[in-house]
Amino acid sequence: MSDDGACETAWMSFSKISLEGRLTVIAGPRPPSDDGFCSDRLQVLHWRVDVPFGDDGTHLHRASDEVYVVLEGAIDLDVDGSRITVGAGEAATVGAGVPHALVAVQYPARGLTIRGPAIDDKVVTDRERL
Repeated sequence: MSDDGACETAWMSFSKISLEGRLTVIAGPRPPSDDGFCSDRLQVLHWRVDVPFGDDGTHLHRASDEVYVVLEGAIDLDVDGSRITVGAGEAATVGAGVPHALVAVQYPARGLTIRGPAIDDKVVTDRERL
């Protein structure tokens, strides 16, 4: 990564990353460890939840799309005012500009959140707990 925080990705970049932690940044603009893949185009998070968890309110991403992939357990999402449950082996997509929130996690749960492009475009639309 350069001094200004921009990614410097080599042509044949490669990384092997352990998914043992509660939250692992597999790819993104500012991975917190050297084994994370630095990318301005893609953000991939692996998460593991063993306790109650949810967003503090709704938000949207102005120009990036987001995908939630549930590998174990389930998550409850509010997407533009509609509540959905996404279980193990399922995914939910949220397009740019669509208000959404992770309402609750039916734990233990594990999954991936994928967003692209990986830009700072999050806008909080409602800070109230859903």
